[in-house]
Amino acid sequence: MDTPSPKHRRNRSLRATRPRSSTKGPLDMPDEYAPLSRISSKGGIILMTDRTVESPKQSGDPPKTRTSHSASQSTSSTRGSVPSTPTLSVDKSFSFLLRRDIYHPLSQLEVPPAFRSEFRALPPNASLHSALLILDDLLSEGHFLLAAHFSAAILTSPIISSNDHSSIFSLFYTRLACLELCGNTLLAAQEVKALEDLSSAFYYLDSDTGSRSQHVVPWPLRVLAVRLQSIGFGDARRGITGLYELGLEARTQILRPEIGHEEKNMWKERLGDLGIRAVNTLIEMGDLEAARRSLASMKVPQANGLEIARMVLLHLRIGDIEAARVLLESSPNVSGGILGPLLSMAEGRFTDAVTEWRNLREHQVITEDETLVAQNLAVCLLYVGKLNEGNTRVSHQKQQIFSEPHV
Repeated sequence: MDTPSPKHRRNRSLRATRPRSSTKGPLDMPDEYAPLSRISSKGGIILMTDRTVESPKQSGDPPKTRTSHSASQSTSSTRGSVPSTPTLSVDKSFSFLLRRDIYHPLSQLEVPPAFRSEFRALPPNASLHSALLILDDLLSEGHFLLAAHFSAAILTSPIISSNDHSSIFSLFYTRLACLELCGNTLLAAQEVKALEDLSSAFYYLDSDTGSRSQHVVPWPLRVLAVRLQSIGFGDARRGITGLYELGLEARTQILRPEIGHEEKNMWKERLGDLGIRAVNTLIEMGDLEAARRSLASMKVPQANGLEIARMVLLHLRIGDIEAARVLLESSPNVSGGILGPLLSMAEGRFTDAVTEWRNLREHQVITEDETLVAQNLAVCLLYVGKLNEGNTRVSHQKQQIFSEPHV
């Protein structure tokens, strides 16, 4: 019997493999003592994502307006929350945001008759200042649908100049935010397309600080546009890419050598906010595992109670109740609020939740959360079998709602 011929065998390498080094993502807080690198000459960012975005338009060419008539959440804000760039002299025309065909007509057919109010028309011979005062009154009274209509009325009127970028962007932000608050997100997603590519060179202006350029669009509008454009173009990953772009820009600003303490803290807060929004976008995409990993890698800001509360709510949305409990117990500055009873509801402990909601109503001064507390208490009463008491509380809450503005 012939012996088999020897075959070539691969010798396994005995060299130890190098463990993978940890890396920071664009939404992670940067090392402030590391050298600043990979910064574009525009003071912006260099993309580090696998997915490319649309190419920017030629410098000086305003984006072409796209309109789409499609049928119809959320940021509650007023015009004053949209800061402009007062140190920059903007010599560009933004007339593409003043066209009537951008803005969809609004209807109150879905609003119950008891809650309807007449749309405000722009007074004859009104000045921009007087019109903005009317808009502020609508916002302060909670008439968000009327405010959305009135914002578009000002934008399409001759009282606003095409180069008044501060007023135009503030009104445009108010229009989009109010549409979201009224449940007309799809309309806002169509109208935001008029901005086109916000990373275009058209939106960058040279500042008086040297070669660094600044973006003329206020930060809140840029953040809102990322979400709405991803909805309008039907591309959820576009939203993730947009948030990463803004995150890289925030990291660049934090690492500027000449940045002041207050400005650095502002950019750090913005970077943390972008991380929360990225996790929320992943949840909306249905990628819960990626959302869980991203949330677990985020540093808990112990001094920012609002951001901790948002992280707890994201853990609950993912379904990671244990992580939400651990985070809540380790953050005493956010304990004692609505998060405790919400966690009890998520765990199915409705009897405990009833006690906690009642304690909030009886022992704490509740202002803006009063409606939320009353509604959740009524729901928990239904789950524990106290139907009569739950129905009574719902009826009482309905009577209070009738006296509050909603459009």
